[in-house]
Amino acid sequence: MKREKPIEAIFLESLLKMSLAGILIVIGVDLFFNQITVVRSAIVNSIILLAILISFALYKKGHFISAVLSLGFMAMFAMFYQSILAETITTSSMAVVMVIGFGFSVLLKGRLPILLHAFTLLGVIVVFAWLSLHPLRYNKPDASEIIVAGVTYVILYFIIAYSSLILKQRYDDAYDKLALQNYELIEKANEIETQNEELVQSQENLHNLNIHLESLVNERTEKIKKQNEQLIRYAYSNAHHMRGPVARLLGLVHLSKIESSIDYPLLFKKMEEQAKEIDDVVKEINRELENQQK
Repeated sequence: MKREKPIEAIFLESLLKMSLAGILIVIGVDLFFNQITVVRSAIVNSIILLAILISFALYKKGHFISAVLSLGFMAMFAMFYQSILAETITTSSMAVVMVIGFGFSVLLKGRLPILLHAFTLLGVIVVFAWLSLHPLRYNKPDASEIIVAGVTYVILYFIIAYSSLILKQRYDDAYDKLALQNYELIEKANEIETQNEELVQSQENLHNLNIHLESLVNERTEKIKKQNEQLIRYAYSNAHHMRGPVARLLGLVHLSKIESSIDYPLLFKKMEEQAKEIDDVVKEINRELENQQK
Protein backbone atom coordinates (compact mmCIF):
# COMPACT_ATOMS: atom_id res chain seq x y z
CA MET A 1 0.00 0.00 0.00
CA LYS A 2 1.53 3.30 -1.11
CA ARG A 3 1.92 5.83 1.69
CA GLU A 4 0.37 9.23 1.00
CA LYS A 5 2.52 12.36 1.26
CA PRO A 6 1.88 14.71 4.19
CA ILE A 7 0.08 17.92 3.28
CA GLU A 8 3.21 19.94 4.15
CA ALA A 9 5.27 17.98 1.61
CA ILE A 10 2.61 18.47 -1.07
CA PHE A 11 2.47 22.19 -0.33
CA LEU A 12 6.27 22.57 -0.45
CA GLU A 13 6.54 20.60 -3.69
CA SER A 14 3.84 22.74 -5.33
CA LEU A 15 5.45 25.92 -3.97
CA LEU A 16 8.85 24.97 -5.35
CA LYS A 17 7.45 24.22 -8.78
CA MET A 18 5.50 27.51 -8.91
CA SER A 19 8.46 29.46 -7.55
CA LEU A 20 10.80 27.98 -10.16
CA ALA A 21 8.39 28.88 -12.94
CA GLY A 22 7.86 32.35 -11.46
CA ILE A 23 11.55 33.22 -11.08
CA LEU A 24 12.27 32.06 -14.62
CA ILE A 25 9.50 34.35 -15.89
CA VAL A 26 10.87 37.24 -13.79
CA ILE A 27 14.37 36.71 -15.17
CA GLY A 28 13.04 36.64 -18.71
CA VAL A 29 10.98 39.82 -18.24
CA ASP A 30 13.90 41.56 -16.51
CA LEU A 31 16.23 40.72 -19.36
CA PHE A 32 13.74 41.99 -21.90
CA PHE A 33 12.62 45.24 -20.26
CA ASN A 34 15.40 46.24 -17.86
CA GLN A 35 18.65 45.99 -19.75
CA ILE A 36 20.22 48.78 -17.68
CA THR A 37 19.45 47.33 -14.25
CA VAL A 38 19.84 43.70 -15.20
CA VAL A 39 23.13 43.33 -13.26
CA ARG A 40 21.60 44.45 -9.93
CA SER A 41 18.41 42.45 -10.50
CA ALA A 42 20.41 39.42 -11.58
CA ILE A 43 21.97 39.19 -8.12
CA VAL A 44 18.57 38.99 -6.42
CA ASN A 45 17.14 36.66 -9.06
CA SER A 46 20.20 34.42 -8.90
CA ILE A 47 19.95 34.11 -5.11
CA ILE A 48 16.29 33.16 -5.32
CA LEU A 49 16.90 30.72 -8.19
CA LEU A 50 19.79 29.15 -6.28
CA ALA A 51 17.60 28.88 -3.16
CA ILE A 52 14.88 27.10 -5.15
CA LEU A 53 17.35 24.64 -6.70
CA ILE A 54 19.01 23.89 -3.35
CA SER A 55 15.62 23.41 -1.72
CA PHE A 56 14.55 21.09 -4.55
CA ALA A 57 17.68 18.97 -4.08
CA LEU A 58 17.22 18.76 -0.31
CA TYR A 59 13.53 17.90 -0.69
CA LYS A 60 14.26 15.09 -3.16
CA LYS A 61 16.78 13.61 -0.72
CA GLY A 62 14.17 13.62 2.05
CA HIS A 63 15.48 16.62 4.02
CA PHE A 64 12.16 18.43 4.31
CA ILE A 65 13.02 20.87 7.11
CA SER A 66 16.36 21.80 5.54
CA ALA A 67 14.59 22.45 2.25
CA VAL A 68 12.08 24.79 3.89
CA LEU A 69 14.67 26.68 5.92
CA SER A 70 17.15 27.09 3.07
CA LEU A 71 14.51 28.44 0.71
CA GLY A 72 12.96 30.72 3.35
CA PHE A 73 16.19 32.23 4.65
CA MET A 74 17.82 32.67 1.24
CA ALA A 75 14.70 34.22 -0.31
CA MET A 76 14.30 36.67 2.58
CA PHE A 77 18.02 37.50 2.42
CA ALA A 78 17.54 38.36 -1.26
CA MET A 79 14.62 40.64 -0.38
CA PHE A 80 16.61 42.35 2.41
CA TYR A 81 19.50 42.86 0.00
CA GLN A 82 17.14 44.31 -2.57
CA SER A 83 15.65 46.71 -0.01
CA ILE A 84 18.96 47.97 1.36
CA LEU A 85 21.52 47.81 -1.45
CA ALA A 86 19.62 47.63 -4.70
CA GLU A 87 17.69 50.85 -3.93
CA THR A 88 14.35 49.49 -5.12
CA ILE A 89 10.84 49.91 -3.77
CA THR A 90 10.74 48.71 -0.14
CA THR A 91 6.98 48.05 -0.06
CA SER A 92 7.03 45.21 -2.57
CA SER A 93 10.12 43.65 -1.00
CA MET A 94 8.61 43.75 2.49
CA ALA A 95 5.37 42.25 1.18
CA VAL A 96 7.34 39.34 -0.25
CA VAL A 97 9.23 38.95 3.04
CA MET A 98 5.98 38.80 5.01
CA VAL A 99 4.48 36.26 2.63
CA ILE A 100 7.61 34.09 2.88
CA GLY A 101 7.75 34.32 6.67
CA PHE A 102 4.07 33.48 7.06
CA GLY A 103 3.83 30.84 4.34
CA PHE A 104 6.96 28.94 5.26
CA SER A 105 6.28 28.97 9.00
CA VAL A 106 3.19 26.78 8.55
CA LEU A 107 5.41 24.07 7.07
CA LEU A 108 7.52 23.79 10.24
CA LYS A 109 6.90 22.38 13.71
CA GLY A 110 8.16 22.99 17.21
CA ARG A 111 10.39 26.04 17.70
CA LEU A 112 11.39 26.36 14.05
CA PRO A 113 8.40 28.59 13.11
CA ILE A 114 9.36 30.93 15.97
CA LEU A 115 12.93 31.00 14.68
CA LEU A 116 11.75 31.85 11.17
CA HIS A 117 9.41 34.59 12.45
CA ALA A 118 12.19 36.04 14.61
CA PHE A 119 14.55 36.16 11.63
CA THR A 120 11.86 37.83 9.53
CA LEU A 121 11.07 40.47 12.16
CA LEU A 122 14.75 41.14 12.77
CA GLY A 123 15.30 41.57 9.05
CA VAL A 124 12.38 43.98 8.72
CA ILE A 125 13.63 46.03 11.68
CA VAL A 126 17.17 46.15 10.25
CA VAL A 127 15.89 47.22 6.81
CA PHE A 128 13.74 50.05 8.14
CA ALA A 129 16.45 51.13 10.58
CA TRP A 130 18.86 51.38 7.66
CA LEU A 131 16.30 53.26 5.59
CA SER A 132 15.61 55.69 8.45
CA LEU A 133 19.34 56.45 8.68
CA HIS A 134 19.56 57.18 4.92
CA PRO A 135 16.23 58.84 4.00
CA LEU A 136 17.62 61.02 1.20
CA ARG A 137 19.04 57.99 -0.57
CA TYR A 138 15.49 56.74 -1.05
CA ASN A 139 14.02 60.13 -1.98
CA LYS A 140 12.51 60.71 1.48
CA PRO A 141 12.78 64.18 3.08
CA ASP A 142 13.04 62.77 6.65
CA ALA A 143 13.06 59.52 8.55
CA SER A 144 9.64 59.87 10.25
CA GLU A 145 7.71 58.40 7.30
CA ILE A 146 10.11 55.47 7.11
CA ILE A 147 9.87 54.85 10.86
CA VAL A 148 6.06 54.89 10.75
CA ALA A 149 6.10 52.45 7.82
CA GLY A 150 8.57 50.22 9.65
CA VAL A 151 6.50 50.16 12.84
CA THR A 152 3.40 49.39 10.76
CA TYR A 153 5.11 46.48 9.02
CA VAL A 154 6.49 45.11 12.31
CA ILE A 155 3.10 45.25 14.06
CA LEU A 156 1.31 43.81 11.04
CA TYR A 157 3.77 40.97 10.73
CA PHE A 158 3.67 40.31 14.47
CA ILE A 159 -0.12 39.93 14.25
CA ILE A 160 0.19 37.65 11.22
CA ALA A 161 2.96 35.61 12.85
CA TYR A 162 1.04 35.20 16.11
CA SER A 163 -2.11 34.16 14.24
CA SER A 164 -0.18 31.67 12.13
CA LEU A 165 1.47 30.17 15.21
CA ILE A 166 -1.89 29.69 16.93
CA LEU A 167 -3.47 28.19 13.81
CA LYS A 168 -0.46 25.96 13.19
CA GLN A 169 -0.48 24.77 16.80
CA ARG A 170 -4.18 23.91 16.55
CA TYR A 171 -3.59 22.17 13.24
CA ASP A 172 -0.63 20.17 14.61
CA ASP A 173 -2.62 19.15 17.69
CA ALA A 174 -5.54 18.02 15.55
CA TYR A 175 -3.22 16.24 13.14
CA ASP A 176 -1.38 14.45 15.95
CA LYS A 177 -4.68 13.45 17.53
CA LEU A 178 -5.98 12.09 14.23
CA ALA A 179 -2.66 10.33 13.62
CA LEU A 180 -2.87 8.71 17.07
CA GLN A 181 -6.46 7.65 16.46
CA ASN A 182 -5.51 6.30 13.06
CA TYR A 183 -2.63 4.36 14.63
CA GLU A 184 -4.96 2.94 17.28
CA LEU A 185 -7.47 1.95 14.59
CA ILE A 186 -4.72 0.24 12.60
CA GLU A 187 -3.58 -1.59 15.74
CA LYS A 188 -7.15 -2.70 16.49
CA ALA A 189 -7.64 -3.77 12.87
CA ASN A 190 -4.43 -5.81 13.03
CA GLU A 191 -5.53 -7.31 16.34
CA ILE A 192 -8.94 -8.22 14.90
CA GLU A 193 -7.28 -9.69 11.82
CA THR A 194 -4.98 -11.77 14.03
CA GLN A 195 -7.92 -12.96 16.12
CA ASN A 196 -9.83 -13.79 12.95
CA GLU A 197 -6.90 -15.82 11.65
CA GLU A 198 -6.66 -17.63 14.97
CA LEU A 199 -10.41 -18.30 14.90
CA VAL A 200 -10.20 -19.65 11.35
CA GLN A 201 -7.27 -21.85 12.37
CA SER A 202 -9.22 -23.09 15.41
CA GLN A 203 -12.21 -23.88 13.22
CA GLU A 204 -9.99 -25.80 10.82
CA ASN A 205 -8.41 -27.71 13.71
CA LEU A 206 -11.84 -28.47 15.16
CA HIS A 207 -13.08 -29.60 11.76
CA ASN A 208 -10.06 -31.87 11.32
CA LEU A 209 -10.55 -33.20 14.86
CA ASN A 210 -14.21 -33.94 14.14
CA ILE A 211 -13.28 -35.76 10.97
CA HIS A 212 -10.64 -37.74 12.86
CA LEU A 213 -13.06 -38.55 15.69
CA GLU A 214 -15.74 -39.59 13.23
CA SER A 215 -13.26 -41.83 11.44
CA LEU A 216 -12.06 -43.23 14.76
CA VAL A 217 -15.63 -43.89 15.96
CA ASN A 218 -16.50 -45.60 12.68
CA GLU A 219 -13.35 -47.69 12.90
CA ARG A 220 -14.03 -48.69 16.50
CA THR A 221 -17.69 -49.39 15.73
CA GLU A 222 -16.74 -51.58 12.80
CA LYS A 223 -14.19 -53.41 14.95
CA ILE A 224 -16.72 -54.00 17.73
CA LYS A 225 -19.27 -55.14 15.17
CA LYS A 226 -16.83 -57.67 13.77
CA GLN A 227 -15.90 -58.86 17.26
CA ASN A 228 -19.58 -59.27 18.14
CA GLU A 229 -20.17 -61.25 14.98
CA GLN A 230 -17.19 -63.46 15.74
CA LEU A 231 -18.34 -63.92 19.34
CA ILE A 232 -21.78 -64.95 18.12
CA ARG A 233 -20.24 -67.43 15.72
CA TYR A 234 -17.88 -68.80 18.38
CA ALA A 235 -20.68 -69.02 20.94
CA TYR A 236 -22.88 -70.88 18.52
CA SER A 237 -20.05 -73.16 17.39
CA ASN A 238 -18.76 -73.88 20.89
CA ALA A 239 -22.25 -74.41 22.28
CA HIS A 240 -22.78 -76.94 19.50
CA HIS A 241 -19.45 -78.60 20.38
CA MET A 242 -20.32 -78.76 24.09
CA ARG A 243 -23.80 -80.14 23.54
CA GLY A 244 -22.52 -83.62 22.63
CA PRO A 245 -20.35 -84.33 25.68
CA VAL A 246 -22.85 -82.68 28.03
CA ALA A 247 -25.66 -84.81 26.60
CA ARG A 248 -23.58 -87.95 26.94
CA LEU A 249 -22.63 -87.02 30.50
CA LEU A 250 -26.27 -86.51 31.39
CA GLY A 251 -27.13 -89.82 29.75
CA LEU A 252 -24.57 -91.63 31.89
CA VAL A 253 -25.97 -90.00 35.02
CA HIS A 254 -29.50 -91.01 34.02
CA LEU A 255 -28.31 -94.54 33.26
CA SER A 256 -26.81 -94.85 36.72
CA LYS A 257 -30.17 -94.02 38.22
CA ILE A 258 -32.22 -96.58 36.34
CA GLU A 259 -29.71 -99.39 36.13
CA SER A 260 -29.11 -101.36 39.35
CA SER A 261 -26.39 -103.63 38.10
CA ILE A 262 -24.08 -101.10 36.51
CA ASP A 263 -20.33 -101.21 36.21
CA TYR A 264 -19.48 -98.10 38.18
CA PRO A 265 -15.78 -98.02 37.38
CA LEU A 266 -16.60 -98.06 33.69
CA LEU A 267 -19.35 -95.46 34.27
CA PHE A 268 -16.96 -93.13 36.11
CA LYS A 269 -14.37 -93.60 33.38
CA LYS A 270 -16.89 -92.61 30.73
CA MET A 271 -18.06 -89.64 32.78
CA GLU A 272 -14.42 -88.60 33.25
CA GLU A 273 -13.87 -88.77 29.47
CA GLN A 274 -16.92 -86.57 28.83
CA ALA A 275 -15.83 -84.10 31.54
CA LYS A 276 -12.36 -83.86 29.93
CA GLU A 277 -13.98 -83.25 26.55
CA ILE A 278 -16.08 -80.49 28.08
CA ASP A 279 -12.93 -79.05 29.69
CA ASP A 280 -11.13 -79.11 26.32
CA VAL A 281 -14.01 -77.27 24.69
CA VAL A 282 -14.01 -74.59 27.46
CA LYS A 283 -10.25 -74.12 27.12
CA GLU A 284 -10.64 -73.74 23.35
CA ILE A 285 -13.33 -71.06 23.92
CA ASN A 286 -11.03 -69.17 26.30
CA ARG A 287 -8.16 -69.30 23.82
CA GLU A 288 -10.40 -67.96 21.05
CA LEU A 289 -11.66 -65.14 23.28
CA GLU A 290 -8.14 -64.19 24.29
CA ASN A 291 -7.05 -64.09 20.64
CA GLN A 292 -9.96 -61.85 19.75
CA GLN A 293 -9.08 -59.34 22.48
CA LYS A 294 -5.49 -58.94 21.30
